[in-house]
Amino acid sequence: MVVPTVLAKVAALEPALVPKPWGREDWYSGVEARGESRVCTGDASVPLSEYLTAQGRTAPIVLLKVLRPTGGDLYMEVHEAKHEVYVVDAVDASRWPNGGAILLGANPSARAELGDEAFRDALRRRAEAAEAGRGSTEDVAALLVPTELRVGDVIAIPPGTPHSLLCGITVIEFQTPVFERRILAATGPVTTQTGWDVAAAVAAMNLDAAPAVVRGGGSKVVAETADFAVVRLTKGACRTVPPWSVGWVAAGAAQIGGRRFPAPAAFVAAESALVRCAAEAVVFVAVEQW
Repeated sequence: MVVPTVLAKVAALEPALVPKPWGREDWYSGVEARGESRVCTGDASVPLSEYLTAQGRTAPIVLLKVLRPTGGDLYMEVHEAKHEVYVVDAVDASRWPNGGAILLGANPSARAELGDEAFRDALRRRAEAAEAGRGSTEDVAALLVPTELRVGDVIAIPPGTPHSLLCGITVIEFQTPVFERRILAATGPVTTQTGWDVAAAVAAMNLDAAPAVVRGGGSKVVAETADFAVVRLTKGACRTVPPWSVGWVAAGAAQIGGRRFPAPAAFVAAESALVRCAAEAVVFVAVEQW
């Protein structure tokens, strides 16, 4: 494909749909062998990698995904370098009549009772038994913390934090654009590798990590990581975001760089852009610098 020499600086992102054993991931700013997002610049639709090259960008941008666990729970996993920020987009009321949940962090009661070394050993033994078919993943989950989630909640998951998003909770995810993880346990099949990474996952865990859920409305920074920050804009907010911001219009509509984006929509801004929210709009933007 010949890439146009002039492309819009603010453009819509089109997803690559990636099936998963537990449901599906929609990648809006991903470039991998398993799938590549596209950029719609008006008349043209080009692969994200070609768009970045045409704009002089050599590094990947913040990865924006939608996680749709409709058939099972996500892996219980630990990242060694990747930062993730989840924004809860929907909760299946038939599964979760009183709100959803995520497994997040080490169980503080079990840790206090056992001590750190024995806690890690117990987690490793339970996960190894579950992988070998001699035990249950529920035994592993019991050593993690079930954390309530509601629509609109935001949670930043730093490296070293064991976590598992549970079935029926749809989230918008902003993450460091790398693929790395250590699987502690899985309630369903693992298709991207052979076996789990129990010992490595346990060793990589930060037992002190206790991410907090950010609730409530209003325009503010809702998550800060070492790689990017996520800001929520709403109620008619008007703010300029820096180059290479990646965003999601969750409700209503917003003018971004003079272009209208009705929800749901994902966008990339290759240059500084003014985000102007309608009165009912809710927009989340990941920025590399703030």
